Amino acid sequence: MQRDGQRLMVVMPHPDDECFGCASTIARYGTEGAAVSLVTMTRGGAGLWNGRVPGELRQLTEVRGLELREAASELGVRFLEVFDYPDGALERVEEVDAVRARLLGDIVRVIRSHRPQVVVTFGPEGAYGHPDHKVVSRMTVQACALSGDPAAYELEALALGIAPWSPSKLYFQTATTMAVKSLKLPPQPPITTRVLIKGFQEAKLRAFARHRTQTQEWEPLRKFVASQGDTEVFSLVGAADGLREDDLFHGI
Repeated sequence: MQRDGQRLMVVMPHPDDECFGCASTIARYGTEGAAVSLVTMTRGGAGLWNGRVPGELRQLTEVRGLELREAASELGVRFLEVFDYPDGALERVEEVDAVRARLLGDIVRVIRSHRPQVVVTFGPEGAYGHPDHKVVSRMTVQACALSGDPAAYELEALALGIAPWSPSKLYFQTATTMAVKSLKLPPQPPITTRVLIKGFQEAKLRAFARHRTQTQEWEPLRKFVASQGDTEVFSLVGAADGLREDDLFHGI
């Protein structure tokens, strides 16, 4: 399948989040010609360094930024946007109106700039309940609604020369029953879409291997990959009951 003209955007909170739920889909769609944008809202400064607390925050964020670029390249990501919101504290960002508006505006801006037909982010449960995941889910839902409104962030749009743009579809990453049981995940959004990723699982593992400071996450990733089999699963926001798809761009 050729995907010339198709544009996918994935919005994640942290470096390496892109590797868990949809990395093989990114690799497949990129290989088939879609333009894939990856937006990462923090630089991962609250994470561990191979299971240990890092001695220097700045060094960790710099290294993780480089790792993310390598992983994105491994997956065939065409555009990478990395912000520097505080890792582990996005709930506080959401509580401060001015900072919340800035974060929301950043997502609106990248949507208008890259004009994706499809956007993917975490579900409202945050995969395994991570507060940052939940915030990015909420902010992305709101940004997808605002990005097509000419009155939203109007002055910034005029200054940058970008026009309103509404994605056609918004998806939450979700998980199979097997993944929920094996990883003890909270209830997940209902599966509407199963993307065949046969032949692209190794791309996911190669990408995660680029996150060299995150070896403590290797075993959970292996379990998650094994639970997925030959598909990655998604939940179309606002889908009609009984919808079943095998392509994020179905109907576009």
